[in-house]
Amino acid sequence: MSRVRLLAALAAATALAGPLRAEPVPITSLDGTVIAAHWLPAPGGGTGPAVLALHGCGGLYNRDGRTLDARYPEYAARLHAAGVHVLLTDSFTPRGARQICSVKHGDRSITVETRRQDAIAAVRWLQTRSEVDPQRIVLLGWSHGAMTLLTAINAARAPHAAPLAGAIAFYPGCRATLQQPFRLDTPLLLLLGEKDDWTPPGRCIALAERVSQAQPQADLTLRVYPDAYHGFDSARPVRLRADVPNGVNPAGVHVGGQPEARAAALAEFDRFITRVTAIGRSSP
Repeated sequence: MSRVRLLAALAAATALAGPLRAEPVPITSLDGTVIAAHWLPAPGGGTGPAVLALHGCGGLYNRDGRTLDARYPEYAARLHAAGVHVLLTDSFTPRGARQICSVKHGDRSITVETRRQDAIAAVRWLQTRSEVDPQRIVLLGWSHGAMTLLTAINAARAPHAAPLAGAIAFYPGCRATLQQPFRLDTPLLLLLGEKDDWTPPGRCIALAERVSQAQPQADLTLRVYPDAYHGFDSARPVRLRADVPNGVNPAGVHVGGQPEARAAALAEFDRFITRVTAIGRSSP
């Protein structure tokens, strides 16, 4: 990665300092790329759990390339209220891309495999922080970031992201994971939309069934929300994105929130985070 790209990415992180208390940090991926990240420690300090959040194919930012998409401050505030630190990694800007949603799968230079290396490196970075209990790190991802999460936690591959307290995947695509050996040694929460025509839930349901058969002891929770499209946890209305070539229909994909699914998913999210990180316990 060029120094200019890294400086631009870190400048974007610096611009977020304000109320989010974001600290720009460089993290060296396993492929040698220096990615920019936003470190958002929970108010109050002390050693506690942390969440590594992996953005979707749209990247971290709004169109201005500097301000965070509304999803990420919302989840950071939710996690901070529970005393959880947050790390946001930017896999795109340091590699010269703003988004990859409108790029066909076969034409993408930044892939899930690329980002898998970023995620493992970021988990290792968190494990070195004095503010973070290394036994209470959780991975969180949306769409392309959730696909990255599934590859990063796959214990059938080496290396993989470990140890982790848990992982939360919002509407990933599961086709690639189904085509590989997959072993789960991390509590996993899969949150899917019944009407998702971008990453249809069927393959992820099949993955969950395969895991349950091969590993009856695995800690896997699956939720499929009725009448919900891709991005159902958003507060934005559903819209058709005709610029996305990777969905079920050539005309495009539907993206946007569904109030009942959003409320149910956020409640599930809170319960899972609380359970796997044992929030409120004394730090070791």
